[in-house]
Amino acid sequence: MADPHHHPELDAFDRTTVTLYRAGIGAASLGLLLHAGALASGRALPGRWLVLLGVAAIAADLHLYDKRIRWVFGAAAWTGVVLCAVPGLDGWPATLVADAGLGFLYVTLSGVALKEQFCFRLPLMQAVPVLLASSLLPLVLGAAWPAAALTAGAGVLLGVLAVAKARMPLHFDIGDRSRYQI
Repeated sequence: MADPHHHPELDAFDRTTVTLYRAGIGAASLGLLLHAGALASGRALPGRWLVLLGVAAIAADLHLYDKRIRWVFGAAAWTGVVLCAVPGLDGWPATLVADAGLGFLYVTLSGVALKEQFCFRLPLMQAVPVLLASSLLPLVLGAAWPAAALTAGAGVLLGVLAVAKARMPLHFDIGDRSRYQI
């Protein structure tokens, strides 16, 4: 987790993982906006897959001090990846399984938004979990426009986060590695 006052020396691996983490936030933001567009227009756009890839990059490249919270982020991400990537289970409609997977991906995105708000005092990030969670009920009920509006709102806020992260020095994301690295 970030400590802007601590300036560690970064190697190529550090720079790569921070860049991939930040790219994951940007990809997930774009994916949410594409998903919202698909919901609103009734067309099939690759938004969900871009959200999935973004969350996978976030989970794989997360620098976070608390191992329990890091585990929750990763477990939610990979559960979402599996549920989104497999067809429906016996007796379960495929869309319900994929929507559940999207919900798990949203847990990771929500956690990241809250983490970044906590670390860097970025305004409005606490709205991301509310918007994402609120979008799931209309999504499951087939109310495309409300689901699209809520999803787009979260996508915009995560886009703001992605831009803010891109402007920060890379070492902000590493912090004091003695607190999380053995």
